Amino acid sequence: MIRRILTFNGPDRVSLATEEYRPPEGRPIIRTDFSMVSPGTELFCIRQGGTVQPGYIRTGHDAQGRYYFIFPSMAESSAAHCDLHAPGPGSLLLPLPEGFPLELAGFLRFINIGMHPFNRLPVPPERVAVIGLGPVGNLAAQTARLLGCATVGVDSSAKRRELAARCGIEQTAEPETFDMMEREFDLVIDTVSASSTLESAARSLKDGGSCSMVGIVKDGPLAAARLCREIWNRDLHFQSGWEMKNPLSLTERNLKRGLRRMLAKEYVLRPLLTAILPHEPEEIRAAYRKLADCPDDFFCCAIDWR
Repeated sequence: MIRRILTFNGPDRVSLATEEYRPPEGRPIIRTDFSMVSPGTELFCIRQGGTVQPGYIRTGHDAQGRYYFIFPSMAESSAAHCDLHAPGPGSLLLPLPEGFPLELAGFLRFINIGMHPFNRLPVPPERVAVIGLGPVGNLAAQTARLLGCATVGVDSSAKRRELAARCGIEQTAEPETFDMMEREFDLVIDTVSASSTLESAARSLKDGGSCSMVGIVKDGPLAAARLCREIWNRDLHFQSGWEMKNPLSLTERNLKRGLRRMLAKEYVLRPLLTAILPHEPEEIRAAYRKLADCPDDFFCCAIDWR
């Protein structure tokens, strides 16, 4: 059995590598319908250089024509941009109903990421700020709104703030405005996790409030002592927002809840999908370049493997 996998050697060298694939006996073979690009994580990995087979968001079908959204285990959390795979027992296959728009199924992964911070709180927060309004941040803000939280989305991009408003996020702010909001929020979801945003998160939290660091934490000038002093003085809680720290049972619950809300059309998703790409290396290369260079205009995309 021959498998094709999207492979990068730096941002501009893209190919569909082929390999002989022998799925372990007893595992279902899932043929990919769509895989979705995670712009932040994948671009971060590709920019590191070397050979990269990115992707962890995939939707496909089995030999009986049943459709699934696949949530992979950590061991299988790469190379999702491929035409087939046999998920292992640690991966989760979420059945999708007949007629479900498969090109949108990948948003379930982003919805799960945005739900993760709420799993770690004893009661729903009243006021939530989301820093960064990319695909993860936009859907985290939509989730907060659907849970009844007063929500503010923060981004330096006017276009991303406008897109958030189209998705029902009524209040948005530039970072400079957010920096003036002191001790206002019960929860901050930081999808950037840079020195500046972590400091802003601490400033904006009420005493006893929580920050979920969803973004990969970046190196920067923020002194650990300065942040830790705020944490100590004001009983702040800074926690990992890495969704893979969630027990699989909670992830399954999040995905099922997200699916129900998608079916009820409670999430606004269509405006978030900039493009559906054919599985052609040159078109994929150009799309990744746009995701990196023109993030205001090229927001998120899916690859069609059918």
